[in-house]
Amino acid sequence: MVEMAVVLAVIVVLAIIGHGSLGPQLPRFRTVKAAKQLQGDLVELRELAINTNRETRLKLVSSPGSCEDGETWGGEWLKQIGNSSRNSTRWDTLPEDMDEDGVDDDPSLGHIVISKGGNREQRHACLRQWSPLAGPSGAANSDSVVFTPRGWVRNPATDFGSMGSIDLTLVNVDSVQRGSADEIHVQLTRAGLVRMISNRSDEVSVPVGTPMSSTASP
Repeated sequence: MVEMAVVLAVIVVLAIIGHGSLGPQLPRFRTVKAAKQLQGDLVELRELAINTNRETRLKLVSSPGSCEDGETWGGEWLKQIGNSSRNSTRWDTLPEDMDEDGVDDDPSLGHIVISKGGNREQRHACLRQWSPLAGPSGAANSDSVVFTPRGWVRNPATDFGSMGSIDLTLVNVDSVQRGSADEIHVQLTRAGLVRMISNRSDEVSVPVGTPMSSTASP
């Protein structure tokens, strides 16, 4: 009994030490994971557009706001495929099923929610309110990124920042509470290159998509 008590005491002490050292790292891990989810979804939609010869889009649905209160976190977006190679008039949230009866019955693969209780919940990860995106073809594609069948981004020039990319930011709100900034920026160029940049270091992922030196045209 004494030996068991000693073993349990050692386990408790190690657990406390481990929580103290790893605890602050978990929110950052989840924030990076949420950013990788967003990056991966953009890459997936680009490849889907190329493979199906139809437009695809990532539609931003909701954000908690500025992510500066240190408490509110979450975010939501949709992965969709259009009904045409250009100027699509109908969008089907993945998996594709509207051709069967004209109704989007199952959005299970394309509705991404990182908020509490969501299918991709990432506690402490906050999708910051993005700069307004006009999207191509007017209001029908507002707050959206649209890929062409050649893998390029159809959004107008006004949607791209001074560095030539559409920027979306994931914030670690736990770091806000601790008085430090920890942000992951997901950057998308017109050519389809997607990369993640941390404000604490350089790139935190290998750029994915069309090389920035590509000479292809949209």
